[in-house]
Amino acid sequence: FRLRSSSSSSSVASEEGGGKNDKDEEENGERTTIGVIGSGAVGCYYGARLWECGEYDVKFHMRGEHYEASKENGLLLTSVDRDVHIPPTLLQTYSDPSEIGPVDWVLLCLKSTGLNAAPDLVRPLLKPTTRVLAVMNGLVDEDLVRLIEGQGEEDEPQLTKCAATYGGMALLCSNRVGPGVVDHSYAGKLTVAVASSSSSSSSTGSSSFPSNEDRDAVIDLFAPTSVEFVYEPSIIRGRWSKNCWNLPFNGISVAMGGITVDKIVTDPGLRRLAYGVMDETIAIGNEALRRSGADSEADPQLFLGEVERKAMMDLSDGMGPYKTSTMLDLTNRRPMEVKYLFRKAVDTAKKLGVEAPHLETVVAQIEAHQRFHNLY
Repeated sequence: FRLRSSSSSSSVASEEGGGKNDKDEEENGERTTIGVIGSGAVGCYYGARLWECGEYDVKFHMRGEHYEASKENGLLLTSVDRDVHIPPTLLQTYSDPSEIGPVDWVLLCLKSTGLNAAPDLVRPLLKPTTRVLAVMNGLVDEDLVRLIEGQGEEDEPQLTKCAATYGGMALLCSNRVGPGVVDHSYAGKLTVAVASSSSSSSSTGSSSFPSNEDRDAVIDLFAPTSVEFVYEPSIIRGRWSKNCWNLPFNGISVAMGGITVDKIVTDPGLRRLAYGVMDETIAIGNEALRRSGADSEADPQLFLGEVERKAMMDLSDGMGPYKTSTMLDLTNRRPMEVKYLFRKAVDTAKKLGVEAPHLETVVAQIEAHQRFHNLY
């Protein structure tokens, strides 16, 4: 399922147009509420797109100078598609998630290095009907449910504290360029799959199809927005499809000590290496699908292949000198997303019996950078 709303490329939301001021106070109380946890480059981008459509009551959790600057000046998204400014008189931003209170949707955009903080940040926003959309890198979905539920690492994840969790896979080039300012330079597609549901007895990542209610809820959420949205029926396929970009390009950018995407795609050796890692990623993802019960003969389109391979390289060819998120973490000496983005992929390959020598080598180099610079 693909959805793309029509939109102007030049308008800027302000106090005079766009956002929640288009609704009167009575309508505001009836609108869907959204709490954004992790209001960085990704959270602010999708949060601003949800706000600008004028259909939702969007509340942002922010910290430090980002919070202070946004409270004073508002939140500014500069974008190749359309700028959005949420002025301070309309911006709802909070430094304490408990002040947001229960919402209909949680847009969770933490880096996976902060996943252990998710319970304290998310639980104040939950009610039985809340839906949590985790737009995060890596294989985080099972641990997210365990953390929300207070379950142990060996427990089978089972959701009870909210209605459903979703995995969001963003193909988005955006960076927070200053307090209260996010710049969007390329792409923006968001693919979403149901990860777990309190209405289903199936575990996270099973091959069973999500309920129509869980599917329709997220499709309806993005219907009035300008976001290029794709509904993905399988969380396994969705996560491994995104890994087809993350593992080669985030991976090589760090393994090489901090290089931009254009250097990877234009260097013949690194381009071959990217394809090698991508092919191994496709093999791991397809084996994970088979182990979940998917049938390559009955539903061949469910499996990854040349379509994803070409799409990810075409996307990268058009990025220019883009700095990947993990490369920025390395060069700025911040904790890197190694466990869920890279190590779990290698461990999954070993568990499934899939050979991945290129991926293993790249991840070994990444983990060395992490140890050398103590980026945990």
